[in-house]
Amino acid sequence: MYRVEPVGEDIAAAIDDLPERFPAAFAELRVALEVAPWSVGEPYHPANPSGSRSAAFGPDERGLVVFAVEDRDRRVVWLWSVLVAPEE
Repeated sequence: MYRVEPVGEDIAAAIDDLPERFPAAFAELRVALEVAPWSVGEPYHPANPSGSRSAAFGPDERGLVVFAVEDRDRRVVWLWSVLVAPEE
């Protein structure tokens, strides 16, 4: 199992402030990251497949997280922010 951790208060606040339709999908994403993080999402930069990754989640995949997997410490850290695109 991997630990999943936000880096910084702004990311923790963004997670706490997810719109009401997103927390369940975010929880599912988090569980997947705890179990097999390299199978979640895609490389953030395709030229660097072992670097940061991004994954969409939630209704219409409007949520986006960017994360890094640290195998040595068995942890996944959120980078930048957890974002939700506005509805059209």
